[in-house]
Amino acid sequence: MISENWKTKKTLKIAILGEGSVGKTTISKKYSEDLSEKKEITMTKGVDIAVKNLIHKSTPIALQIWDFAGQKQFRFMIDIFLRGVKGIVYVYDVNDIETLYLLYEFVEIVRKYFKENNIPQVPEVLVGNKIDIGDAEVSIEDIYSFMNTHNIEKHFLVSGMYGDNVYPLFDYLVEKIVFDESKEHISTINQYSFK
Repeated sequence: MISENWKTKKTLKIAILGEGSVGKTTISKKYSEDLSEKKEITMTKGVDIAVKNLIHKSTPIALQIWDFAGQKQFRFMIDIFLRGVKGIVYVYDVNDIETLYLLYEFVEIVRKYFKENNIPQVPEVLVGNKIDIGDAEVSIEDIYSFMNTHNIEKHFLVSGMYGDNVYPLFDYLVEKIVFDESKEHISTINQYSFK
C-alpha cells in the first residue's frame, strides 16, 4: 500500500552527460540499485532513465536520473533531454584524459540551452569514474584546471561498478537542489510580501 506521502512525492530530474563508455549508465544503475557487480552494461543508445525513491529531510523524492548517450549522433535530442532538469553530472573516465577534455562540449551545450531558454543555472558536479581500474591518467591539476575554467564547484571520484562514493555524489546533488529551490521560494515570498 502506498502512503499518502509517496502520492505527493517531489520529482527531481538529474542529467548525466559525458562521452560514450565513461560509465554513466553504471553509475546511475548502481545508485538506483539496478546493478549487480556481475551485470554487464551495454552502451546507451539515446537516453536511459533510472529512478530512485528516497526520503530527504522527511520529504519523499523520486530522483529521475537521465543518462544521455555520449555519441554525437544523439546530440540532436539534447533540448528534450535537458527540459526540466534540476542538476547536471558531468562524467569522465579517470584513465582516459581525453574524456575530461571533451566534456567542455557538454558544458557548452548545457549552458547555451539554459541561456537561450532563460533558465537559471542548476547545480553541476564533475565526476571522475573508474577509480577501481588501473592507474589514473587524469591528474589533480587537470581536474582543478577544468573546474576553474568552467566554474564547477564540486568534484567526486567514484567507482560506478563497486559503488565507491556514488551515494555521496547524489546525496550532495539532492541537498544542493533542494537548498537552492528553498532559497528561490523564500526570495519569491519576500519579493511579494507587503510591508
